[in-house]
Amino acid sequence: MKRYLRLLQIFVTNSVQLELEYRANFFFNTCNSLITTATGFLILYVMFSKAESLGGWSFDEVLVLYGVYMIFEALVDIFLYPNLSRMTEYIRKGDMDFFLLKPISSQFMVSVRYTRVWMFPQLLIAFALIAYGMNQTGQLYLTNIILLTLLLACALVMVYALWFIMNTTAFWLVKVENISELWFAFFQAASFPVSAFPSWARFLLTFIVPIAFITTVPASAAVGRLTWEFGVSSLFVAALLFVVSQVFWRYAVANYTSASS
Repeated sequence: MKRYLRLLQIFVTNSVQLELEYRANFFFNTCNSLITTATGFLILYVMFSKAESLGGWSFDEVLVLYGVYMIFEALVDIFLYPNLSRMTEYIRKGDMDFFLLKPISSQFMVSVRYTRVWMFPQLLIAFALIAYGMNQTGQLYLTNIILLTLLLACALVMVYALWFIMNTTAFWLVKVENISELWFAFFQAASFPVSAFPSWARFLLTFIVPIAFITTVPASAAVGRLTWEFGVSSLFVAALLFVVSQVFWRYAVANYTSASS
């Protein structure tokens, strides 16, 4: 474990140094992420100026959910997209051999080498929104914070596993950009409570594409809406998806033929 943490520290440090070499670019990217965040908040404000609730959720409760959504939007941009989007290139150019020959998990290596540090301010804003919303709803209790933390961890595993599985298909499809775009399209729905959608969409976003488990369930824990069924299901879905991602990766690697051979 120490070996992996040390490698992660090295990768993040290298990414920070690389980003800071182009400080103007770093500044504009940071500003762009903050403007996007502010725009999303403004949209919510306008929506609630016309209605008292959204899918039965109050403005302060939706703020918590939007904070959770922002966390995963940021984490995808910070860690997942910069790494997993390169998988196609690794396979096409034969660079995947570099990872497979290292005496360390190849799945770990392709998942954490690059970091977009300019998205970190969005994470801070997201946690501030969650804390504010929980306080406004009278749910800022230690029990809720612990449940929220646990379910955020489960949701993080789900997001990683889904992204990893999608991009692992590059071993056969070579180009997977359209699959990633499909993910982003579905993920936009995660910024709203799943109860705000019609029944067929709720079914789709819960049992087919588990978007509800990524944002609505953790936010429900934060505002006192969580049922034990969804809490337990989150643990199960996270464990299942992670195992599937590992099995699928091993199968893909076992059937991989180097482009340089």
